[in-house]
Amino acid sequence: MSSFVNPFDRHGGIDLPERAAAIKLWTRQTLPLTEESVVSVSEFSCAKPSCPNRQTVILVMSEDAPTKKISIHKSIADVCEADVFDACLDLLRNWPS
Repeated sequence: MSSFVNPFDRHGGIDLPERAAAIKLWTRQTLPLTEESVVSVSEFSCAKPSCPNRQTVILVMSEDAPTKKISIHKSIADVCEADVFDACLDLLRNWPS
């Protein structure tokens, strides 16, 4: 007996909490963060006409520095490790020493 696959499921069965956890891990592996730093991952609609419908926003919060925002113009389900790495590289160019 095969399991039912919902053809209307936009994320193709991807477990979004697990994907968000992976995005947090990839962010921590790429940026020089302390253990106290908080990494938050959310998905929002993008209001700009030039970008896709969904975007993933990563917030990096620390007591010692202002909150840093990373935007990836893909849904959480579509973000891969290379996307996070590339987005973090942009942020690292302006990272405080």
